[in-house]
Amino acid sequence: MATCPALSTGDAFLSALLSHIDCQGRTIGAAGYQLLADPGSPLALVLTALLTIFVALFGLRMMLGETPTLRDGVMAVVKIGVVLTFATSWPAYRTVVYDVVVDGPAQLGAAVGGSARLPGARDDLIGRLQAADVTINRLINLGTGRSDVTALTPPGDTLPGQPPRRTPIPDDPAFGTARVLFLSSTVAAFAVVRLTAGLLLALAPLFAGLLLFGVSRGVVVGWARALVFALLASTAVTILLGVELALLEPWLAEVTGLRQARTVTASAPVELLILCLGFALAMAGSLAVILRLAFTVDLPMVHWRGIAAPAPLPTPSERVPAPSPQPGADRPAPRAHAVADALFASQRREQMSHAQTSSRASAAAPLARAGAAATADDFTIPASGQTLRRTRPRASLGAALRDRRS
Repeated sequence: MATCPALSTGDAFLSALLSHIDCQGRTIGAAGYQLLADPGSPLALVLTALLTIFVALFGLRMMLGETPTLRDGVMAVVKIGVVLTFATSWPAYRTVVYDVVVDGPAQLGAAVGGSARLPGARDDLIGRLQAADVTINRLINLGTGRSDVTALTPPGDTLPGQPPRRTPIPDDPAFGTARVLFLSSTVAAFAVVRLTAGLLLALAPLFAGLLLFGVSRGVVVGWARALVFALLASTAVTILLGVELALLEPWLAEVTGLRQARTVTASAPVELLILCLGFALAMAGSLAVILRLAFTVDLPMVHWRGIAAPAPLPTPSERVPAPSPQPGADRPAPRAHAVADALFASQRREQMSHAQTSSRASAAAPLARAGAAATADDFTIPASGQTLRRTRPRASLGAALRDRRS
C-alpha cells in the first residue's frame, strides 16, 4: 500500500498537506474496499446472510403458490449478479466506480480549465497553490511600507498638505487573516471532497448488499447521490481554485514588485483579505448548491415488481361500463339552462301526478255512481299546475257508502 507524504513546515506546508489528504482519500477507498470485500471479513458474512435470506424468500413465495413470471426471475438473477460483482470484484468496481470518482474530477477540471486557460489545469494545481502561499508569506514579511520612512508614496495616494490615508483594519491583522482564510478554505475543500469520496468508496460492499431488498433500496440511492456529490464537488473545487489563482498570482506579483521597489502599498492588506474571503465564501456556496442538486434530482431507479401472481381480471358481469362522455360536460352549465331544466322537471312531476290521479279516478267510477251522495263533480280532474288545488272539502267514497246505509 502506498505511503502518504509526511507533513512538513515552512514553504512546503500546503503542498504536503494537500498531497497527504489526497493520498489518504485514495488509500481509504481502495484499501477499505479490499478489506471489506475479503472473504474472511465480517462484512462478507453479512453479505452471505443477505443473499441467503433473499433466495429463501424467493423459494418461500414459490412454495406458497405464487408463481414468479419470467421477468421476476430474470431481475432477481440480475440483482444477485450486480451485488456479487460490486461487492467482491475489485477490478470491475475499480473500472466502473473507483476510477470515475477519484480520477474523473481531475480530468474534467483539466478539460474545463484548459479551455479557459486556468492555472493548475496541467496537474500542477497543488504546486501553484503552494507557490501562492509562499508569495503571500513573503508579502507579509515585506509589509505595506507605512513605517518605512524611505519608502515612496504612489502619486495620487495623498493630497498635498493632507495627512496620509488610514485603513479601517491594521496591516498585520489583515495580512494574517487573509492567509488563514486562504489556507483554511483550500484545505477544508480538499478534505471534504477527497475524504468523503474515499469513505463512500470503501463502504461499497455494504451498500451493494442492501440493493437486494426494496425496503433498503433508498439507502443505496442515497449512497449513489453522495458519490455524485463527491464527483461534482471535487470538480468544482478544482475549477474555483484555478480561478482564484488566475486572479491572485498576477496581483501578488505586482504588489511584491512594488514593495521590492520600496513603494508603499497601503491598500494591499484589505485587497488580499477581500480576495481570500470572497473565494472562501464562493467555495462554501458552490458546495452547498452541488449538495442540494445531488440530493434533490431523482436518479433513475428500476422498480422491480414483487414476486406474486397477477390479480385476476374482473368477469364481464363485474365490469362497470364507463359513462359515455357528454359534450360540454367539463364546462359549467349557464344559469338559463339550469332554470330551464328545473321547469322541465317540475312539468314532468305534474304530468306524472295527473296520470296517477286519472287512473285512480277511473277505477273508483263504478263505486261513485252507486253512491247517492257522490256526484260526478267530486271526481272531476283539474287540468294541471295550480288548478290541482282543491276549492271545497274532499268527500271520500267510504263516507258516501256509510251515508247510504244509514
